[in-house]
Amino acid sequence: MTAPDGGPAGTCYIAVPSAAVQAAAVQAGGGLHGDGLHGGGLHGGGLGAFLSPREHDASLRFHRGEDRLDYSASHALFRLLAAWWLGLGPEHAAGLEVRRLCGGCGSTEHGKPSIEGVGLSMSRSHGTVMAAAGPAGTSLGADIEKVPAKVFAGFDDFAVAPGEGLGRHGLDVSDASGASDAPDASDASDADRIRLWVAKEAVLKAAGVGLAVDPSAVRLDPAGARAVFRAESPGNPAVHGLLVGAVPAPPGYLAAVSARSGVPAQPLSLPEIFSTKGSSANIKRLTFTYGKHG
Repeated sequence: MTAPDGGPAGTCYIAVPSAAVQAAAVQAGGGLHGDGLHGGGLHGGGLGAFLSPREHDASLRFHRGEDRLDYSASHALFRLLAAWWLGLGPEHAAGLEVRRLCGGCGSTEHGKPSIEGVGLSMSRSHGTVMAAAGPAGTSLGADIEKVPAKVFAGFDDFAVAPGEGLGRHGLDVSDASGASDAPDASDASDADRIRLWVAKEAVLKAAGVGLAVDPSAVRLDPAGARAVFRAESPGNPAVHGLLVGAVPAPPGYLAAVSARSGVPAQPLSLPEIFSTKGSSANIKRLTFTYGKHG
């Protein structure tokens, strides 16, 4: 994908281990203000250099170190991706104003985060974080999940729409006549179920409604393009018509990005979003340690 200075037209995403973001932040943020986290210590360069004071304080409320790292890495990645999209260097990430709006109650104290000038979404799951970006005004949703050993009881009733199949991509694969070559939900694997769950979570995030809308009230049908699906939910205008596509994720995880257009999203790497004035050279080696996109 071209640099944001050129006005990217589609959507992009990055999904990487939290530890990779931490290591890249320590490498890139040594000369910036802010606190580090874990490997960088709580003083000096690190993830804290890319967080707001409020986010730094919020991270300290997590008792488990792994949860603190996931929270800090996801919020730092969110800000860094926004800065990259806006054509700013990573040193500006911490100063970007993040606003929140709850689609349910209208509160600005919680809800989906946003930064002016770019559409954004983020997600985190047990050691891996994800962020997606698109043009300002984009209804954008990203979701990543670690594949569990087994889904919870009652999953199909909660997440699968009536008549919705679960195929190789975890979604209904139908031909133009409407006939499906996908097995029904009763024959699907738990991995298939999680693929469907991740896709629907991304759609509901893009709509700004979250689980206020039951996933079973949303049916995902093929949209014509390979591995791109359209959300059918006539009773929920914010959801209806959104597109969603699975994207590569680190091993053991599944991820998806949803938007009105620009799906499937294009991948970015850590060196790209940390790069400014040629600073990515030393960070590039981290790609080989932690993986570019999984």
